[in-house]
Amino acid sequence: MKPVELYKRLGADHIDAYYGELSGKEIRSVLKAGETHTAVPKTAYTQSARRGVWRRRIDAEVVKEGNEKLALAILLEWLMAHHREMLITFLDFLEVKHTRGETDEDFCETKDPDQLRAGVDALLAKYPPHHVATYVLLLGHLQNTTVFDQTEAVLGGLGLSASEAAAYVEAHRAAHGDGQKAAS
Repeated sequence: MKPVELYKRLGADHIDAYYGELSGKEIRSVLKAGETHTAVPKTAYTQSARRGVWRRRIDAEVVKEGNEKLALAILLEWLMAHHREMLITFLDFLEVKHTRGETDEDFCETKDPDQLRAGVDALLAKYPPHHVATYVLLLGHLQNTTVFDQTEAVLGGLGLSASEAAAYVEAHRAAHGDGQKAAS
């Protein structure tokens, strides 16, 4: 799932909560990574006003303009700055070498899909489902694998019903195959 689609499927409430965890410095970093300006009107002189302008700008750029870089930047910043423990839990479960949840290993290619799904189940037992879905779907996007897009429990974390998740998985398999590696 591409970052823009993930952002949209998470919905405003989850995105607002993710945004609320970010500091002003982190938000400016997100905007720059998404190639979006950080300027605010002179009337936005409080931190709250600046954050409101930036939040609306991010939403407009991602939802209306489809800015993949910005969607990826905000979700990654939220994940790396505030939810590293989840990454560490997943990588430790899979016995992947890492430094504080970061690795250069393309482990989605070397691990069996059943191992990856077992790791998802371990995360779902410990963390909120939408956090797990955000992490593993971003991971799948970055490591070019279809396994998480084809895992109904992950899609359920985004709020899809069982029937919606099953239909998504079926459509995804029809479009991308049942393999672990996504078509380039």
